[in-house]
Amino acid sequence: MPTSVAPRSGAPVLVTGASGFIGRHLALRLLREGRAVRLLVRDPARLDPELAAAAQVLRGDLLEPASLLPAVRGCGAVFHCAGNVATWDREQAYRAVNVDGVAHLLQALAANQAEGVAAPARLVHLSTVDVYGYPAQPADESARCDGGAFDYGRSKAQGEALLREQATRMGLSWCVLRPANVMGPHSPFIERIGAELHGGLMLLVDGGRADCGFLYVDNLVDCMLWAESAPQAHHGVFNVRDPVGVSWQRFVHDLRRGIGGRGVVLKLPYALAEAGAQLLQAGHRVLRLPGEPLLHPLLVRMFGRTCAHDTSRLQAAGAPLGRVPYEQAMQHGVAWFLQHQAHRAAS
Repeated sequence: MPTSVAPRSGAPVLVTGASGFIGRHLALRLLREGRAVRLLVRDPARLDPELAAAAQVLRGDLLEPASLLPAVRGCGAVFHCAGNVATWDREQAYRAVNVDGVAHLLQALAANQAEGVAAPARLVHLSTVDVYGYPAQPADESARCDGGAFDYGRSKAQGEALLREQATRMGLSWCVLRPANVMGPHSPFIERIGAELHGGLMLLVDGGRADCGFLYVDNLVDCMLWAESAPQAHHGVFNVRDPVGVSWQRFVHDLRRGIGGRGVVLKLPYALAEAGAQLLQAGHRVLRLPGEPLLHPLLVRMFGRTCAHDTSRLQAAGAPLGRVPYEQAMQHGVAWFLQHQAHRAAS
Protein backbone atom coordinates (compact mmCIF):
# COMPACT_ATOMS: atom_id res chain seq x y z
CA MET A 1 0.00 0.00 0.00
CA PRO A 2 1.46 3.40 -0.95
CA THR A 3 2.48 5.60 1.97
CA SER A 4 2.09 8.76 -0.08
CA VAL A 5 -0.16 9.24 -3.08
CA ALA A 6 -0.26 13.02 -3.24
CA PRO A 7 -0.40 14.34 -6.83
CA ARG A 8 2.82 15.87 -8.11
CA SER A 9 3.16 19.52 -7.19
CA GLY A 10 1.76 21.75 -9.93
CA ALA A 11 0.60 18.85 -12.09
CA PRO A 12 -2.96 19.33 -13.35
CA VAL A 13 -5.76 17.07 -12.21
CA LEU A 14 -7.68 15.57 -15.12
CA VAL A 15 -11.48 15.32 -14.88
CA THR A 16 -13.46 13.54 -17.59
CA GLY A 17 -17.16 14.24 -17.93
CA ALA A 18 -17.05 17.75 -16.46
CA SER A 19 -20.01 18.88 -18.60
CA GLY A 20 -22.12 16.30 -16.77
CA PHE A 21 -23.68 16.41 -13.34
CA ILE A 22 -21.07 14.85 -11.03
CA GLY A 23 -18.00 15.89 -13.04
CA ARG A 24 -19.21 19.50 -12.98
CA HIS A 25 -19.48 19.57 -9.17
CA LEU A 26 -16.11 17.86 -8.74
CA ALA A 27 -14.28 20.16 -11.15
CA LEU A 28 -15.75 23.27 -9.52
CA ARG A 29 -14.66 22.06 -6.09
CA LEU A 30 -11.13 21.40 -7.34
CA LEU A 31 -10.91 24.86 -8.88
CA ARG A 32 -12.21 26.55 -5.75
CA GLU A 33 -9.59 24.71 -3.72
CA GLY A 34 -6.88 26.22 -5.90
CA ARG A 35 -6.04 23.12 -7.89
CA ALA A 36 -4.84 23.17 -11.49
CA VAL A 37 -7.71 21.50 -13.36
CA ARG A 38 -7.71 19.97 -16.83
CA LEU A 39 -11.01 18.98 -18.42
CA LEU A 40 -11.63 16.49 -21.21
CA VAL A 41 -15.00 17.28 -22.82
CA ARG A 42 -16.70 16.57 -26.13
CA ASP A 43 -18.47 19.94 -26.26
CA PRO A 44 -16.84 22.84 -24.38
CA ALA A 45 -19.96 24.95 -24.97
CA ARG A 46 -21.80 22.81 -22.40
CA LEU A 47 -19.35 23.64 -19.62
CA ASP A 48 -20.21 25.74 -16.60
CA PRO A 49 -18.91 29.29 -17.34
CA GLU A 50 -16.65 29.20 -14.29
CA LEU A 51 -15.00 26.02 -15.55
CA ALA A 52 -14.69 27.31 -19.08
CA ALA A 53 -12.96 30.45 -17.82
CA ALA A 54 -10.57 28.97 -15.24
CA ALA A 55 -9.77 25.36 -16.23
CA GLN A 56 -7.63 24.00 -19.01
CA VAL A 57 -10.20 22.67 -21.48
CA LEU A 58 -9.31 20.02 -24.03
CA ARG A 59 -11.79 18.82 -26.61
CA GLY A 60 -11.80 15.04 -26.84
CA ASP A 61 -13.94 11.94 -26.94
CA LEU A 62 -13.57 8.57 -25.22
CA LEU A 63 -14.46 6.99 -28.56
CA GLU A 64 -11.51 8.70 -30.27
CA PRO A 65 -8.35 7.27 -28.66
CA ALA A 66 -5.95 9.78 -30.22
CA SER A 67 -7.84 12.68 -28.62
CA LEU A 68 -7.07 11.32 -25.14
CA LEU A 69 -3.28 11.46 -25.39
CA PRO A 70 -2.91 15.22 -24.70
CA ALA A 71 -5.44 15.04 -21.86
CA VAL A 72 -3.60 12.42 -19.81
CA ARG A 73 -0.07 13.67 -20.52
CA GLY A 74 1.57 14.91 -17.33
CA CYS A 75 -1.57 14.86 -15.19
CA GLY A 76 -1.08 14.31 -11.46
CA ALA A 77 -4.34 12.45 -10.91
CA VAL A 78 -7.31 11.32 -12.98
CA PHE A 79 -10.98 11.41 -12.04
CA HIS A 80 -12.90 9.39 -14.59
CA CYS A 81 -16.49 10.63 -14.32
CA ALA A 82 -17.55 10.38 -17.97
CA GLY A 83 -20.01 7.68 -18.89
CA ASN A 84 -23.27 6.84 -20.60
CA VAL A 85 -25.74 7.00 -17.68
CA ALA A 86 -28.97 7.05 -19.69
CA THR A 87 -31.82 4.98 -18.28
CA TRP A 88 -32.81 3.91 -21.80
CA ASP A 89 -30.29 3.18 -24.53
CA ARG A 90 -28.88 0.42 -26.73
CA GLU A 91 -26.38 -2.12 -25.41
CA GLN A 92 -23.83 -1.02 -28.02
CA ALA A 93 -24.12 2.62 -26.94
CA TYR A 94 -23.52 1.75 -23.28
CA ARG A 95 -20.59 -0.50 -24.12
CA ALA A 96 -18.95 2.04 -26.42
CA VAL A 97 -18.54 4.59 -23.63
CA ASN A 98 -18.56 2.55 -20.42
CA VAL A 99 -16.26 -0.27 -21.57
CA ASP A 100 -14.40 0.74 -24.74
CA GLY A 101 -14.02 4.29 -23.42
CA VAL A 102 -12.30 2.98 -20.28
CA ALA A 103 -9.99 0.87 -22.45
CA HIS A 104 -9.09 3.88 -24.58
CA LEU A 105 -8.29 5.97 -21.49
CA LEU A 106 -5.99 3.26 -20.17
CA GLN A 107 -4.36 2.92 -23.59
CA ALA A 108 -3.57 6.64 -23.56
CA LEU A 109 -2.02 6.33 -20.09
CA ALA A 110 0.00 3.32 -21.26
CA ALA A 111 1.25 5.24 -24.30
CA ASN A 112 2.50 8.04 -22.06
CA GLN A 113 4.20 5.52 -19.78
CA ALA A 114 5.96 4.05 -22.80
CA GLU A 115 7.34 7.50 -23.56
CA GLY A 116 8.62 7.92 -20.01
CA VAL A 117 5.90 10.33 -18.90
CA ALA A 118 5.16 10.02 -15.18
CA ALA A 119 1.92 8.19 -14.37
CA PRO A 120 -0.83 9.87 -12.33
CA ALA A 121 -0.59 9.26 -8.60
CA ARG A 122 -4.13 7.89 -8.50
CA LEU A 123 -6.89 7.04 -10.96
CA VAL A 124 -10.34 7.44 -9.36
CA HIS A 125 -13.03 5.65 -11.37
CA LEU A 126 -16.70 6.41 -10.87
CA SER A 127 -18.77 3.24 -11.19
CA THR A 128 -22.29 2.63 -9.76
CA VAL A 129 -24.23 0.33 -7.43
CA ASP A 130 -26.12 -0.74 -10.56
CA VAL A 131 -23.33 -3.29 -11.02
CA TYR A 132 -25.20 -5.41 -8.43
CA GLY A 133 -28.24 -5.63 -10.70
CA TYR A 134 -30.86 -4.54 -8.12
CA PRO A 135 -30.82 -7.43 -5.64
CA ALA A 136 -33.63 -7.77 -3.09
CA GLN A 137 -31.24 -7.11 -0.18
CA PRO A 138 -28.42 -4.59 0.28
CA ALA A 139 -25.10 -5.74 -1.17
CA ASP A 140 -21.54 -5.25 -0.01
CA GLU A 141 -18.53 -5.06 -2.29
CA SER A 142 -18.00 -8.83 -2.23
CA ALA A 143 -21.42 -9.50 -3.80
CA ARG A 144 -21.94 -10.68 -7.35
CA CYS A 145 -21.11 -7.81 -9.67
CA ASP A 146 -22.24 -8.41 -13.26
CA GLY A 147 -24.96 -5.79 -13.72
CA GLY A 148 -27.81 -8.27 -13.69
CA ALA A 149 -30.44 -7.97 -16.41
CA PHE A 150 -29.74 -4.42 -17.51
CA ASP A 151 -27.36 -3.17 -20.19
CA TYR A 152 -26.27 -0.10 -18.24
CA GLY A 153 -25.27 -2.05 -15.13
CA ARG A 154 -23.57 -4.74 -17.22
CA SER A 155 -21.52 -2.16 -19.11
CA LYS A 156 -20.42 -0.45 -15.91
CA ALA A 157 -19.47 -3.80 -14.34
CA GLN A 158 -17.44 -4.72 -17.42
CA GLY A 159 -15.73 -1.32 -17.56
CA GLU A 160 -14.89 -1.47 -13.87
CA ALA A 161 -13.44 -4.99 -14.18
CA LEU A 162 -11.38 -3.92 -17.18
CA LEU A 163 -9.98 -0.94 -15.31
CA ARG A 164 -9.08 -2.93 -12.21
CA GLU A 165 -7.26 -5.60 -14.21
CA GLN A 166 -5.40 -3.41 -16.70
CA ALA A 167 -4.55 -0.56 -14.35
CA THR A 168 -3.10 -3.03 -11.86
CA ARG A 169 -1.02 -4.63 -14.61
CA MET A 170 0.22 -1.16 -15.59
CA GLY A 171 1.29 -0.45 -12.00
CA LEU A 172 -1.24 2.34 -11.52
CA SER A 173 -2.80 3.18 -8.20
CA TRP A 174 -6.58 3.17 -8.65
CA CYS A 175 -9.78 3.42 -6.62
CA VAL A 176 -13.31 2.50 -7.71
CA LEU A 177 -16.30 4.24 -6.15
CA ARG A 178 -19.81 2.82 -6.59
CA PRO A 179 -22.24 5.64 -5.76
CA ALA A 180 -25.92 5.07 -5.13
CA ASN A 181 -28.48 7.62 -6.40
CA VAL A 182 -26.77 11.01 -6.52
CA MET A 183 -28.99 14.02 -5.81
CA GLY A 184 -28.53 17.78 -5.75
CA PRO A 185 -28.48 20.78 -8.10
CA HIS A 186 -28.41 19.65 -11.75
CA SER A 187 -29.22 16.07 -10.75
CA PRO A 188 -31.27 14.14 -13.34
CA PHE A 189 -33.26 12.73 -10.42
CA ILE A 190 -34.21 16.19 -9.20
CA GLU A 191 -34.96 17.39 -12.73
CA ARG A 192 -37.01 14.41 -13.93
CA ILE A 193 -38.87 13.61 -10.73
CA GLY A 194 -39.38 17.30 -10.02
CA ALA A 195 -40.92 17.81 -13.46
CA GLU A 196 -43.43 15.00 -12.86
CA LEU A 197 -44.25 16.27 -9.38
CA HIS A 198 -44.62 19.79 -10.69
CA GLY A 199 -47.49 18.90 -12.98
CA GLY A 200 -47.29 15.34 -14.27
CA LEU A 201 -47.53 11.76 -13.01
CA MET A 202 -45.06 10.20 -10.59
CA LEU A 203 -45.09 6.47 -9.87
CA LEU A 204 -44.26 5.03 -6.46
CA VAL A 205 -43.64 1.28 -6.43
CA ASP A 206 -44.99 -0.50 -3.31
CA GLY A 207 -45.82 2.87 -1.82
CA GLY A 208 -42.22 4.05 -2.04
CA ARG A 209 -41.05 1.88 0.87
CA ALA A 210 -37.69 1.05 -0.71
CA ASP A 211 -34.63 3.03 0.37
CA CYS A 212 -33.57 5.35 -2.45
CA GLY A 213 -29.87 5.20 -1.56
CA PHE A 214 -29.72 8.97 -1.17
CA LEU A 215 -26.31 10.50 -1.85
CA TYR A 216 -25.86 14.25 -1.99
CA VAL A 217 -23.45 15.27 -4.73
CA ASP A 218 -21.18 17.34 -2.47
CA ASN A 219 -20.88 14.38 -0.12
CA LEU A 220 -19.85 12.21 -3.06
CA VAL A 221 -17.24 14.81 -4.06
CA ASP A 222 -15.87 14.63 -0.49
CA CYS A 223 -15.35 10.90 -0.96
CA MET A 224 -13.81 11.36 -4.40
CA LEU A 225 -11.24 13.79 -3.06
CA TRP A 226 -10.50 11.39 -0.20
CA ALA A 227 -10.08 8.59 -2.73
CA GLU A 228 -7.55 10.65 -4.66
CA SER A 229 -5.00 10.73 -1.85
CA ALA A 230 -5.89 8.32 0.97
CA PRO A 231 -3.51 5.33 1.26
CA GLN A 232 -6.53 3.22 2.28
CA ALA A 233 -8.10 3.90 -1.13
CA HIS A 234 -5.25 2.21 -3.06
CA HIS A 235 -6.82 -0.59 -5.12
CA GLY A 236 -10.01 -0.11 -3.13
CA VAL A 237 -13.61 -0.67 -4.24
CA PHE A 238 -16.27 1.13 -2.21
CA ASN A 239 -20.03 1.60 -2.17
CA VAL A 240 -20.96 5.23 -1.50
CA ARG A 241 -24.18 6.68 -0.09
CA ASP A 242 -25.15 9.03 2.70
CA PRO A 243 -25.46 7.45 6.17
CA VAL A 244 -29.12 8.44 6.57
CA GLY A 245 -31.82 6.13 5.25
CA VAL A 246 -34.31 7.87 2.94
CA SER A 247 -37.25 6.04 1.39
CA TRP A 248 -38.57 6.99 -2.04
CA GLN A 249 -41.82 7.96 -0.31
CA ARG A 250 -40.02 10.48 1.87
CA PHE A 251 -37.91 11.80 -0.98
CA VAL A 252 -40.93 12.29 -3.27
CA HIS A 253 -42.98 13.85 -0.47
CA ASP A 254 -40.24 16.30 0.51
CA LEU A 255 -39.46 17.28 -3.08
CA ARG A 256 -43.14 17.72 -3.96
CA ARG A 257 -43.73 19.90 -0.92
CA GLY A 258 -40.58 21.92 -1.52
CA ILE A 259 -41.42 22.80 -5.12
CA GLY A 260 -45.14 23.22 -4.48
CA GLY A 261 -45.88 20.42 -6.92
CA ARG A 262 -49.38 19.59 -8.07
CA GLY A 263 -48.59 16.45 -9.98
CA VAL A 264 -50.30 13.14 -9.31
CA VAL A 265 -48.47 10.46 -7.32
CA LEU A 266 -49.61 6.98 -8.37
CA LYS A 267 -48.87 4.02 -6.11
CA LEU A 268 -48.63 0.56 -7.66
CA PRO A 269 -47.74 -2.84 -6.16
CA TYR A 270 -44.38 -4.15 -7.37
CA ALA A 271 -45.85 -7.06 -9.35
CA LEU A 272 -48.33 -4.82 -11.18
CA ALA A 273 -45.68 -2.20 -11.92
CA GLU A 274 -43.31 -4.88 -13.26
CA ALA A 275 -46.00 -6.40 -15.50
CA GLY A 276 -46.95 -2.98 -16.87
CA ALA A 277 -43.32 -2.11 -17.46
CA GLN A 278 -42.70 -5.31 -19.43
CA LEU A 279 -45.72 -4.63 -21.65
CA LEU A 280 -44.76 -1.01 -22.28
CA GLN A 281 -41.16 -1.94 -23.04
CA ALA A 282 -42.19 -4.69 -25.46
CA GLY A 283 -44.65 -2.43 -27.27
CA HIS A 284 -42.09 0.36 -27.48
CA ARG A 285 -39.55 -1.94 -29.11
CA VAL A 286 -41.99 -3.65 -31.47
CA LEU A 287 -43.29 -0.30 -32.71
CA ARG A 288 -39.76 1.18 -32.73
CA LEU A 289 -40.98 4.29 -30.98
CA PRO A 290 -38.53 7.12 -30.32
CA GLY A 291 -37.49 8.18 -26.85
CA GLU A 292 -37.91 6.33 -23.55
CA PRO A 293 -41.07 4.46 -22.50
CA LEU A 294 -43.09 6.01 -19.69
CA LEU A 295 -42.25 2.93 -17.64
CA HIS A 296 -39.81 0.05 -18.15
CA PRO A 297 -38.28 -2.66 -15.90
CA LEU A 298 -35.14 -0.69 -14.97
CA LEU A 299 -37.29 2.07 -13.46
CA VAL A 300 -39.40 -0.44 -11.54
CA ARG A 301 -36.27 -2.02 -10.03
CA MET A 302 -34.78 1.39 -9.24
CA PHE A 303 -37.87 2.50 -7.33
CA GLY A 304 -38.95 -0.88 -6.01
CA ARG A 305 -35.70 -2.45 -4.78
CA THR A 306 -33.33 -1.03 -2.19
CA CYS A 307 -30.50 1.16 -3.43
CA ALA A 308 -29.05 1.48 0.10
CA HIS A 309 -26.09 -0.84 -0.32
CA ASP A 310 -23.60 -1.50 2.44
CA THR A 311 -20.97 1.16 3.13
CA SER A 312 -19.17 -0.53 6.04
CA ARG A 313 -15.96 -0.84 4.02
CA LEU A 314 -15.92 2.89 3.23
CA GLN A 315 -16.60 3.80 6.85
CA ALA A 316 -13.84 1.49 8.08
CA ALA A 317 -11.40 3.10 5.64
CA GLY A 318 -12.06 6.50 7.22
CA ALA A 319 -13.74 8.26 4.30
CA PRO A 320 -15.84 11.37 5.03
CA LEU A 321 -19.54 10.52 4.88
CA GLY A 322 -22.64 12.69 5.01
CA ARG A 323 -21.08 16.09 5.72
CA VAL A 324 -24.15 17.83 4.27
CA PRO A 325 -27.28 16.51 6.04
CA TYR A 326 -30.32 15.30 4.10
CA GLU A 327 -32.54 18.27 4.97
CA GLN A 328 -29.96 20.78 3.75
CA ALA A 329 -29.26 18.71 0.64
CA MET A 330 -32.98 18.66 -0.20
CA GLN A 331 -33.19 22.43 0.23
CA HIS A 332 -30.36 22.89 -2.26
CA GLY A 333 -32.04 20.58 -4.74
CA VAL A 334 -35.39 22.34 -4.40
CA ALA A 335 -33.82 25.79 -4.80
CA TRP A 336 -32.02 24.71 -7.97
CA PHE A 337 -35.16 23.11 -9.44
CA LEU A 338 -37.26 26.24 -8.89
CA GLN A 339 -34.53 28.41 -10.41
CA HIS A 340 -34.20 25.99 -13.33
CA GLN A 341 -37.96 26.03 -13.96
CA ALA A 342 -38.06 29.84 -13.83
CA HIS A 343 -35.19 30.07 -16.30
CA ARG A 344 -36.90 27.67 -18.71
CA ALA A 345 -40.15 29.58 -18.45
CA ALA A 346 -38.39 32.87 -19.14
CA SER A 347 -36.62 31.51 -22.21
